Amino acid sequence: MNKHALFHQAKSEYSYQFDEKKLHILFKTAKNDVNSVSLSFGDPFDWQYSNGKAHWVSNLFVMEKRYQTDDFDYYFIEVEPKDYRCKYAFLIQADEGIFFYGSKRLEKLDKLPSNDFLEGSFYDLSNYFNYPYLNKEDLSDTPSWVRQTVWYQIFLDRFYSKRKNSKLPWGKLPVSNHEFYGGDILGVIEKLPYLKELGITGIYFTPIFEANSAHKYDTIDYYKIDPQFGTNEQFGMLVKEAHKLGIKIVLDAVLNHCGWNHPFFQDVVKHGRNSKYANCFFLDKDPIINFKIDQFGKPVYEHNLRPNYRTFAYTPHMPKWNTSDKIAEKHLLGSIEYWIKTYDIDGWRLDVSNEISHDFLRKVKEVTKKAKKDTFIFGENWDSSIPWLRGDQMDAVMNYDLSIPMWQYFEDKINLEEFKNELISYTANTPKNVIRNMFNQLDTHDTVRMLRRLKDNPERLKIAYLMMFASAGAPNIYYGSEVGLTGDHDPDNRRCFNWNESSWNMSLRNFIKKLIELRNTYSAFMESDYHFIDQNSLSFVKKSATHELLFLINDKNQSMTLTITDNLVGRYKDLLNNEVFNLEKSCQLDAFDYKILIKY
Repeated sequence: MNKHALFHQAKSEYSYQFDEKKLHILFKTAKNDVNSVSLSFGDPFDWQYSNGKAHWVSNLFVMEKRYQTDDFDYYFIEVEPKDYRCKYAFLIQADEGIFFYGSKRLEKLDKLPSNDFLEGSFYDLSNYFNYPYLNKEDLSDTPSWVRQTVWYQIFLDRFYSKRKNSKLPWGKLPVSNHEFYGGDILGVIEKLPYLKELGITGIYFTPIFEANSAHKYDTIDYYKIDPQFGTNEQFGMLVKEAHKLGIKIVLDAVLNHCGWNHPFFQDVVKHGRNSKYANCFFLDKDPIINFKIDQFGKPVYEHNLRPNYRTFAYTPHMPKWNTSDKIAEKHLLGSIEYWIKTYDIDGWRLDVSNEISHDFLRKVKEVTKKAKKDTFIFGENWDSSIPWLRGDQMDAVMNYDLSIPMWQYFEDKINLEEFKNELISYTANTPKNVIRNMFNQLDTHDTVRMLRRLKDNPERLKIAYLMMFASAGAPNIYYGSEVGLTGDHDPDNRRCFNWNESSWNMSLRNFIKKLIELRNTYSAFMESDYHFIDQNSLSFVKKSATHELLFLINDKNQSMTLTITDNLVGRYKDLLNNEVFNLEKSCQLDAFDYKILIKY
């Protein structure tokens, strides 16, 4: 037995409170290295006494080998501690014998423990892991509507222009981040029926507050809609009209940094450390402004510039907030509360959330939930994010743990086996009450359009969308991707939406609309686990409490034959065309073919 592969950690993704009464526990071993893993657990204070001896009342349950990669097996169990407290440890049966894995050491046992065997460390609770108490207050209070949502991300300047107030022709190429094309709030209001018909139930806007740039991540006024887009009152109309159609509205909060022209920072530029806002920022060295400023009061760009104050990346245009300062804290938290209470928005996406202090993120959540209990908070974290998702900070993150393996596989940077391993490892190591609320995306304003990643092959793009919609979490569509809008790196990925329907890929749009309908009908789409069924394809089964769905997938540009196990052979209905399909032991799929099957 490979002792070095054994792993568990209490109060982590390996041991977490799923709901008010249930505990989820995960244990890792080397692949096919042990015969079974059991969990010994009980209340640490539950002792019975007989014949002058104390006996701990415990349970011993066999764990399920739920996940397997090329390297590891993951054993899983859901338990309900009797009185909300739980001490637990693991009993491992391997060819070499019986082992007890506790919080401090691994020991080999002479025999299986029983109620008559009351000696040894198996009954020494000091070597047990501890989940001290299942506190309801520690649970994530993510609103139930989130996991049902189909998101649509809008980069407002490029979505639709109602007022036509730009001198630039709509759809001009190439695009630039320094150009304004005139997309506005009234344009979004006009296109709400389009989004409703597609099946969208949530809109996430990149920043729309006053700022100098087109992307608006350099905020000047956190309490004002940028005049380029419209007015606060028009935004209020948008929220009301969206809510009438059952569409939630989430805004982008840039709390890590502000823009060069924010009045607080401009006061620092003028008065230096004598500014009353000096402590709102991190002024590391003197002179604070160690670069030239042009005649318009803007920083002059210099290669290799390292400002003497902290910034987002190294750009002098975006000074970093010191969120521990009371003036900065009041200003930023006030804006979070303002847009919820005044305009009834439904949540916030937090920009660069992994660079903001955990302490401040907790305050953001507290203010947000007090303003409106069923708001949703998700962050921009590009890496594994469990420390941010323990219930006290954010509900979810933009799910790059899913996006990045998908990009790498569909761009042929990793092979099918590696892709499956990464998907399985991701689902094993993400708590079930977190994974169901993730914000899943194939592309965003920060990434290459997925269609371009696939060399503008819309047929393979459909399969990528199929994978995203068949994954736990809420899917997101980046504006225009549903009709075949393409684009390379920023700013090319921020092209204007072409509203001339003759330019649309209607087959792609209709396919995505169908996926939305199926996801709303069949809950198996939203379950976490992929049960892969064929070594040479992406095909898998998804299971819910009421039904199973079989996804047959060939994402290659050549036909393939799938080998089907006996338990899956039978008569099905293909949910994509409602036709009866007889699945046999050998099943051929054409190039870029796929089926979503349910037992008939």
